[in-house]
Amino acid sequence: MEAFGSLLRLTGKTTTVKEVQGTLDLIDRQRVGERAARRARGPADSRFQGHRRTHVVRDAAMVRLAHLSYCQWRGLRAAAGRLFSQPYVMWKPKREYQAGVDHQYEEAVQALNSLQTNASVLQVAREQGSRSGLVNIPTTERFLKKVGVSRDELDKLSVIHVAGTKGKGSTCAFIESILREHGYRTGFYSSPHLVAVRERIRINGQPINKEDFAHYFWDVYNTLASQKEDEKDMPAYFKFLTVLALKVFLQEEVDVAVLEVGIGGEYDCTNVVRKPVVCGITSLELDHTSILGTTVESIAWHKSGIMKPGVPTFTVEEQPGMAMTVLSERAKEKETKLYIVPPLESYGWGSRPLQLGLAGNVQYRNASLALQLSQYWIDSQVKGCSPVIDTTTSVKVENCGCSMASPYTLADEEVCGLRSVVWPGRSQVLPLGSLKFFIDGAHTESSMQACVDWFSKTAPLHTTAHDDATVYRVLMFNSTGDRNHETLLKCLSECDFDLAVFTTNLVTTSMSASSDQTNYTVSQDQMHLRCEKQRSSWIRLRRNRKAAQGNTCVEDREAPLLQEQVSSDFTESLSNLPAMDVPSIIFPCIHDALKWLSCGREAMLQGDLLQPPAFPPPRKLEEASQVQILVTGSLHLVGGALSILDPGLSCATHTRHSPTKPPSLSDLVRSTYAEVSSPGAP
Repeated sequence: MEAFGSLLRLTGKTTTVKEVQGTLDLIDRQRVGERAARRARGPADSRFQGHRRTHVVRDAAMVRLAHLSYCQWRGLRAAAGRLFSQPYVMWKPKREYQAGVDHQYEEAVQALNSLQTNASVLQVAREQGSRSGLVNIPTTERFLKKVGVSRDELDKLSVIHVAGTKGKGSTCAFIESILREHGYRTGFYSSPHLVAVRERIRINGQPINKEDFAHYFWDVYNTLASQKEDEKDMPAYFKFLTVLALKVFLQEEVDVAVLEVGIGGEYDCTNVVRKPVVCGITSLELDHTSILGTTVESIAWHKSGIMKPGVPTFTVEEQPGMAMTVLSERAKEKETKLYIVPPLESYGWGSRPLQLGLAGNVQYRNASLALQLSQYWIDSQVKGCSPVIDTTTSVKVENCGCSMASPYTLADEEVCGLRSVVWPGRSQVLPLGSLKFFIDGAHTESSMQACVDWFSKTAPLHTTAHDDATVYRVLMFNSTGDRNHETLLKCLSECDFDLAVFTTNLVTTSMSASSDQTNYTVSQDQMHLRCEKQRSSWIRLRRNRKAAQGNTCVEDREAPLLQEQVSSDFTESLSNLPAMDVPSIIFPCIHDALKWLSCGREAMLQGDLLQPPAFPPPRKLEEASQVQILVTGSLHLVGGALSILDPGLSCATHTRHSPTKPPSLSDLVRSTYAEVSSPGAP
């Protein structure tokens, strides 16, 4: 209680910045000392559990004082801790805006969309490979400087930087949730967005609102436009958003900025950050091969580009091929240390069950990586203390010696952060009456296999429970870029789907220039051609599977001819075409695909299609008591579907309200003193 006593003594005189900071530092040092003792005892020791409750009271006093100090002095960092099991959000005056916010936002999105690289220019960049990325970081620095963010200013941002092929978004979401539960003011930059571009920039777990987005966007955009040296001297879409996000995080004075790498790492725009606090690398696999190379070793080289001298990097144990060797060699080259995270089951959960807010076993390694990254960041916040990473016995991975970080007993904030995390579009179930949507963006072979495993286990749990129930299962798929769609479809062909639907990633065939879903990087003809190739691959895979089982797949052989028949004589074919002969179909947009599949079941999916379908829905689809639809492949497809089914991303809403006005110093200290002095206080 020594720290709390020093806090109370401040009430009899004027509170100064120095006194406040001294009290906060003292409590932080006590926290680190307690954490070190906890790790020394090991995850199985339960003595810490009783001690933790007293520690929460200290944190409550600290948080309340930090709250007041923020109102008096905006430079004071937010202190960690939850306020008696209640989520704490620091009060901040709300900026006033003029009328017409929606219009300002739409104009901002339209201007942002104009910065997208068109399909022809993007193709040249693919042909050039990684060479086109050599100028990314210097130009990003130049644009940041133009908007008033110098290198030194950027160095003030406390960053957790995460790269990887799979799971980096989920890992960042875990990190953000954990640190927010600890009471820190968080910033989170991710890509791509699902429904609205605002999702890419989050403050305290929430996408930046339309007012703030429009305000910051036009500030940055107009500043850059006024300093253009020529018409091409504006950052491209992702580079602009990176500059915008870093500017927002500095202006909003977040305690921590969690940055998800866009593509690769070495030449990614986010690698403009020179001094992150800690770095993480998730699971690696072949992806973006036209830019990053066609081997996992090349992929590993690019991803490890975020490593910085003296900044520890954590990664997961299961890496393919010689990827771990490359990561280890790059760590030596970058003069840093590489640590492997332990299994999630090895942490001390106490009497609390191991439970994550994101479904799927693949999330276990992401959660462990998030725990180590967030814990190191918290330890690093104590002035004058250099965090010490406890390790277990050295593990050998592919003849590469890397230390494994030690597991530890989880605090309540960490358990709550892991359980409450929300990351839409990943292993998500979205019920809509008799329609059940299973939504999971998966763009690599192992990710798709994980998706298939999740769907196979989860779908039966959502089946209507009565004897005469008929379930009709549909695959809705699209993949983009240079990804091997046949590899992904091969995983999906093992599922017993009744129908496969292939659609472009267009929400509608006529997209507004101010739509968050507008994509200029590929033409509609290219998208439709890719759908045709994907459907052909699906038909071939189904035919081969039937042949291997000793059966003949009549409908698959006839499908191409049937579609040609429909195209030539639509009216006649509708009356003559048996519905059972339709194994797959292509749609020009997501809107039409969803309406066709709904068969008028749900009001929000009723109405005419934008383009007439090739044939009517199968009879079994119309008569089914429940339709289960797996939407998978491209995250752009997932986002487009969610923009229709759940445009507000209601499943991702965090209920966190800030107080309307800051409490007084006397109220804060008096209430805290009463709580810790009462006989029933822990």
